[in-house]
Amino acid sequence: MSDSPRTLDDVILCVCDTAAASDGKVSLEEVRDAIGGRAYGPLLFMAGLITMTPVSAVPGVPTLLAFTVVLIAGQMLVGCETVWLPRWLLKLKIKGASLEKGARSARRPAQFIDRLIRPRMTGMTEGVGRKGVALVCILVGVLTPPLELIPFSTAIPAATITVFGLGLTARDGVVVLAALSAGLMAIGLVAWAVVA
Repeated sequence: MSDSPRTLDDVILCVCDTAAASDGKVSLEEVRDAIGGRAYGPLLFMAGLITMTPVSAVPGVPTLLAFTVVLIAGQMLVGCETVWLPRWLLKLKIKGASLEKGARSARRPAQFIDRLIRPRMTGMTEGVGRKGVALVCILVGVLTPPLELIPFSTAIPAATITVFGLGLTARDGVVVLAALSAGLMAIGLVAWAVVA
């Protein structure tokens, strides 16, 4: 799909099609190309979603995904036309069958969510609002690595990034506002962890 997907189900279908066409493993580069090189929202959504899966229990994975979020959001902040990611990151691979199975199982919840979200308060997803989202994503990404020390605590910043990605994809400012609230919770959690 050359244009950015506009629904969550569109994103998942892109991933399913890419995984189904693979010959065993799928690279991050193939997933990025499938959902579009300018698809900041879907890429943030995917990074957040992966961080919410059991794979985030592997030491270092949440930090790697947080680095990816900071990189994507930083480019969104400065207004890059396409998303650039390091070659070594683009070459990371996952089993195509596992990716397709996971993506297909998410289609029904995605379709339900798509019925609830729609373009509204689009100023939150464009221009200055979009730059504000990028800044908060960067902050949440930078604050994620210390949370690896607290079991399962990376789920809050991951959920924040996922919801931001969803809001940007659907151009739904209400969803973006919800993500801002979650972002404040994530920042508060980090502050608590540092004090404790």
